[in-house]
Amino acid sequence: MNKDLTFSSNSLLNKKFKSAERGYDPDEVDAVLDEIIEDYRKIEASSTVDVKALLNELSELKKENARLSEELAKQKDKIKYLPKDKAVHIDNYELLHRIGKLELYIKDHIGTIPDELK
Repeated sequence: MNKDLTFSSNSLLNKKFKSAERGYDPDEVDAVLDEIIEDYRKIEASSTVDVKALLNELSELKKENARLSEELAKQKDKIKYLPKDKAVHIDNYELLHRIGKLELYIKDHIGTIPDELK
């Protein structure tokens, strides 16, 4: 932000004006410039604080990004074993139907239903 400003607080403080016969009251001009300088100093101070806060936030976001990238790699590793020729998305009815068939198969081969297995 400071790069976009024409003046800094120090350049305003050191600004000298030529005296003119019919000009402004030098004390009044100095008083206004002092107020402007004070505003500039506040802006400079707040922009420094803002930059520090943004750098801290950037650091935190980089850490979070690294953590999420690691988690994404783990999830990608898990799904690489899914069959690629079949659709992964199966509706609930189809899943319940398949579970029912598996329970019947286990009952026929073991002689009990899965809820009774210990």
